[in-house]
Amino acid sequence: MARRPGVRVAGGRHGGRALKVAGGARPTEGRVREALFSIWQEELEGCQFLDLYAGSGVVGLEAAGRGALEVLAVERDPRCLKALEQNRKLLDERGLEVRRLDLPLGLQTLHREGRSFDLMFADPPYGMGYYETLLQEMGLLLRSDGIIALEHAQRTVLPAEVAGLVRVEVRRYGDSALSFYRQLPG
Repeated sequence: MARRPGVRVAGGRHGGRALKVAGGARPTEGRVREALFSIWQEELEGCQFLDLYAGSGVVGLEAAGRGALEVLAVERDPRCLKALEQNRKLLDERGLEVRRLDLPLGLQTLHREGRSFDLMFADPPYGMGYYETLLQEMGLLLRSDGIIALEHAQRTVLPAEVAGLVRVEVRRYGDSALSFYRQLPG
């Protein structure tokens, strides 16, 4: 019997809950999520959180379950959007908003709406090749003291500076890495 794809929420009030994952999606590994939320534990309470390339929504749902005030999960794939909505309903998570946008340029829509975020996470397809454009668009939505975490293949080197953002740290977890960005001091 074939095993159905799924992922478990690592912590917070939804910890241990199993979520659906659309076929072909690559959820952020549990150890990467645990590390991310360990790093961000002090910043999560009451924050505005953006989850890009949300897939199953596990990162956004976990952020909501760990104290984020509002979470926006952005995805474009219809299969992932369906799984994301099912997972939101399964956990009865009212603090999670789901939007369909093409990324990265769809972030301009959020900018025009006046949206801004304290913590931003993106897990784009590995090797996508437009990290600088993505960071540039994310920077438009980042609050002055906010942080961006971008997941990528460990072998991929992201720019040290781009569009007013500076990389402040890189953490590696097996084949994956998280690069953290803040606004340049001004």
